[in-house]
Amino acid sequence: MKQPDPEQVLALAAVFQAGLAADRLASQGRVDEQLVAPLLNAITALDPDSFDQVFPRAAELAPGLELLSQALGGKGPRANNRALGYALGLIQIANLARRDNAMLSVLRNRLEALEAQLPHFPDRHGPEFSQRLAGIYVDTLGTLRFRIRVQGNPRHLQDDSVAARIRALFLGGVRAAFLWHQQGGRRWRLMLGRRRYLQQVEQVRRQISP
Repeated sequence: MKQPDPEQVLALAAVFQAGLAADRLASQGRVDEQLVAPLLNAITALDPDSFDQVFPRAAELAPGLELLSQALGGKGPRANNRALGYALGLIQIANLARRDNAMLSVLRNRLEALEAQLPHFPDRHGPEFSQRLAGIYVDTLGTLRFRIRVQGNPRHLQDDSVAARIRALFLGGVRAAFLWHQQGGRRWRLMLGRRRYLQQVEQVRRQISP
């Protein structure tokens, strides 16, 4: 089994970063925008010519790489278990979505419509944009039989803006999971080739570190 390439590792790191950001929102009610920005920006990169058009700055995925490294190495605080669960759930949702052509067609059409309306969203990380992304998630991926159960502070989870933000992040995480699959990522390879994945993760982390 060959070692995964850097793009495959970075795409998987983006999935884990989505899980990490969602968990912080659910537990703290807020999250660093630098954690969120690359994930939301990637959602409307529908027909990229290269990986760099989806994630142009690998360093922005450093938190996801760190969480992925901890997961592969069996280390890290127990507090990250929820984030890891969300990441694995997003991969499962992406796997189910690939089998539902009708739903994928609707998802594609909704995202194309949103892409055309981007000039009307001066703040792509504001509440209005998150609400639109959340609506797309609920109407498409949210109809699948598998659902991610979000845990956290009830006060934050009952906040509509926080809930929308989490769903927007889940949409970004599924987009990253699609990209991971396109780059050759598979769950069985991740399980059987954990050491190779970890080696590549650490190599990428060294390359992007300042």
